[in-house]
Amino acid sequence: MITKLFIPKLGMTMESATIADWCFNDGDNVEKDSVILVIDTEKTANDIEAPASGKLVITANVGDELPCGDIIGYIAETQAEYDSLKAGASTDAVTPVASPQPEADQQALEVAQTATSETQVKTELQGRIKISPVAKNIARQNNLDYSNISGTGPGGRIVKEDVVMAIEAGQSPAKPLIDSAHSSSDITVSTPQRDGKRVKQVVALSGVRKVISDRMHQSLAVSAPVSTFTEVDMTEMIAVRNRLKEKGQAQGLKITYTDLFILVVAKALRSVPQMNSSLIGNEIVLWDDINVGFAVSITNAEGENSLVVPVIRNADKLSLGEISRSRADLMEQARNGKLGSKEMSGGTFTITNTGTLTPMWHLQTPIINQPQAAILGTSGIVDRPVVVDGELAVRPVMPMSLTFDHRVMDGQPSAIFLNKVHQMILDPDLLIL
Repeated sequence: MITKLFIPKLGMTMESATIADWCFNDGDNVEKDSVILVIDTEKTANDIEAPASGKLVITANVGDELPCGDIIGYIAETQAEYDSLKAGASTDAVTPVASPQPEADQQALEVAQTATSETQVKTELQGRIKISPVAKNIARQNNLDYSNISGTGPGGRIVKEDVVMAIEAGQSPAKPLIDSAHSSSDITVSTPQRDGKRVKQVVALSGVRKVISDRMHQSLAVSAPVSTFTEVDMTEMIAVRNRLKEKGQAQGLKITYTDLFILVVAKALRSVPQMNSSLIGNEIVLWDDINVGFAVSITNAEGENSLVVPVIRNADKLSLGEISRSRADLMEQARNGKLGSKEMSGGTFTITNTGTLTPMWHLQTPIINQPQAAILGTSGIVDRPVVVDGELAVRPVMPMSLTFDHRVMDGQPSAIFLNKVHQMILDPDLLIL
């Protein structure tokens, strides 16, 4: 029996995925339920398990971006079936989505750059090292040379447990490629150029970064975004947060402004259901569930940045403490590369808090997280002159911006929503009413 392998549809808005890694080689025997493939989609890496046991036939390559449902390989139960597939297999059966960014020049420049660790050199000379994304992330965070680790996963793949054991055993870290007997001044590295300018580094628009790029462009292409701005006096909210922060520490909680904003937004969405909606096809769907996503910026060991949006489900039914625990757990998973599609799907509204990135006064025009109808942006809290009871005073002020899809609603619902958020921040007592 021959089993087809195809790109699964892991989310409502998912249309395609990029093959990030094959965990086995063509012709390898694989066991049912073993992880055979990693795909990049919905801003994260997803492990795909084998639906059957047998010999693997690969028809799509790492880096290919393919629509959901496209066949990417087969699992042959017998040797005869495998031979039959190989004899008749054709790459014409798979139609990759053309990449809008030519990568030939990028790849040439990357090859020209000098490798920086023994791990990279061994990978080039000996072939791809089989290692799960989570294991690789942990190894890089601990500066561990994983090329010498013996994998215990399927097909000799290095898994998380192997890396953790190596770290606990005190295995040596990755060492620089440059021999200590030679100074860096003895080594000449040619600097690549492009258009007459020296190139410091080239980062391919691929993997998670490409998924983010495509989703942001798609959001602007399919919606009619309108942004509105306001400022809010944070005096009372700061006082509440300081009190709750002190009391929460006794319960192992770290109450943040993001926790408070999620609670505020959840209550405001219940009052203005148009904001908690999506345009799907020709229908505007008002969601009963209030699932609030919050944007998290992550930087890996190589300095590469990515954006993920974990979701707190039924946020309107949770206490502030429950929201805080859920947010902290999701952020920990995000930093460790453990977020899956389950944790990032089902959102009905998103918050992006750039105030955690810089304390300066600034405005933002956040891009809607499709297929949601709106997104709220909160910024840094800065002391600014304001008029209070007819007199000039200095108060901690935070800019807020709301981007909404004008196809789904006019200005009235968004104005009512933003006003409710504004009032609850001015008077946090409204949160318990």
